[in-house]
Amino acid sequence: MRPHPPARYTVYRVSLNVTTDPSSRISSFRIVVLLVMFVNLILTVALVTQMREIQQRVGSLPPDPATRRDVAALRPLPIRQILRQNCVACHTARRLAVTLSMEPAEIQHTIERMQSHPGANISQGDFDRIAASIMVLRCARCHNEETLGLMALKTQPERVATIRRMAALPGSGVRQDQVLTLVQAFETLISQ
Repeated sequence: MRPHPPARYTVYRVSLNVTTDPSSRISSFRIVVLLVMFVNLILTVALVTQMREIQQRVGSLPPDPATRRDVAALRPLPIRQILRQNCVACHTARRLAVTLSMEPAEIQHTIERMQSHPGANISQGDFDRIAASIMVLRCARCHNEETLGLMALKTQPERVATIRRMAALPGSGVRQDQVLTLVQAFETLISQ
């Protein structure tokens, strides 16, 4: 009797009826890759087109799109409106001009006196706004509303420095001891 060969040398023939076509798998993979590349190309062209359009739009803008005056004009100081609403109904511009030479304490006293008049209806918030508007009117001797509106863009130390510089000018109508009162008046008008 012949011995059987060991199992490790046994060769089994298995016949699988499944046939795989490697070329069909590769071609479907290639199609997917080509589609992805095509979509990527379309998106890249669209992005480049949009970037060129944005560059052209930015290039057509003026070099200084907005000045400080433009920004200040967006939110002007309401000096004129406050005085119209609260003072001009009873007082003429000539009568209001007298307040330009008043000391801050005199302005406060005058507004307090006006509060007691019948029909005045001056609340405490209006009181502060009226006093601040009258104080800032001193600056209107030399500056227009647009220029006064620039103070809203400055920090408090910059306002102090600006008002001190203006107070030092001859004929400004502002004394150095009134600088902080004027700064507070601007703060009141800006914080509304």
